[in-house]
Amino acid sequence: MNTFNSLFGWILVLGVLMIPVLCQDEESVITVCQEEDNDLRVDCLLEPRPNYHTDYEFSMSKGQKEIIINTNISGIMPEPKFRHNTFVTELEPYGFRLTIMSFAISENTTFICKVTKIQKTLFVELDSVEPCSAISVFLLGYPWLNLLVPLCIIQLWEAF
Repeated sequence: MNTFNSLFGWILVLGVLMIPVLCQDEESVITVCQEEDNDLRVDCLLEPRPNYHTDYEFSMSKGQKEIIINTNISGIMPEPKFRHNTFVTELEPYGFRLTIMSFAISENTTFICKVTKIQKTLFVELDSVEPCSAISVFLLGYPWLNLLVPLCIIQLWEAF
């Protein structure tokens, strides 16, 4: 019985860690979370079109007004209050991460991510921004780790 409980515990832990990866759907192409240092992070996991220069644009909409936060598209300028407190990093295998330093949303907000003419949006309600999880981000960044879960379960099963 003790080995069964131990095996069940490991399966439960691995399952909980994999929830963000296994549940990734159309809506999780764009995610918003608050980092421990109060930076707001917006991940956009849109795959760029092949044979195109990869343009990106992050913006947000409050009501009817769309505000450009950061972009690499020439001729488009971000809102002045976001020019010096945001940065974008490229994610592997594809996607972009926007970080807005020392920023929290003050009202319901729609975040918009555009990558090479493909656009996705995410509506975020005030007080519903989740803290960023290092484990979830790690697993989302390395989807091949999903293959290790069945192997770990088999190894644990054989060990008992």
